[in-house]
Amino acid sequence: MPSYRELLQQVKAEIVEVDARDAQAIDGAAWIDVREQDEWDEGHIPGAVHIPRGNLESRIEGVVGDRSKPLVIYCASGARSAFAAKSLGDLGYEGATSLEGGFTDWKRNGYEIELPKTLSPERRARYSRHLLIPEIGEAGQLKLLESRCC
Repeated sequence: MPSYRELLQQVKAEIVEVDARDAQAIDGAAWIDVREQDEWDEGHIPGAVHIPRGNLESRIEGVVGDRSKPLVIYCASGARSAFAAKSLGDLGYEGATSLEGGFTDWKRNGYEIELPKTLSPERRARYSRHLLIPEIGEAGQLKLLESRCC
């Protein structure tokens, strides 16, 4: 039975991994962030779509239906994205590529990141009932607060 490290090495030998510079050169790629919600909330690569790793296989077709479309998949360090790229390859996605070093290296190299607009924990608690209403949700509550603010 292989250890986690051995399994990760095996998976990385079976997938394509590229650094940030090479990833940006992949024309028409869909960028998929497989980190958890709290990681996404701390910032992400502009244009990326958030699909947590635990939901990837069940949600990817709704986001990228064309299995020939190139994909750049990233997580924090490149481990979860390697497993994700392998899994998507097994599902028939021909151009599933893992971002080597993940979001951590992306930021370390000074590439642009996007910070999502979210409610502070205090506002999330204060407006919790509004957030449960599908027609409002967090995005609607943020718009409402912005219109009052400035």
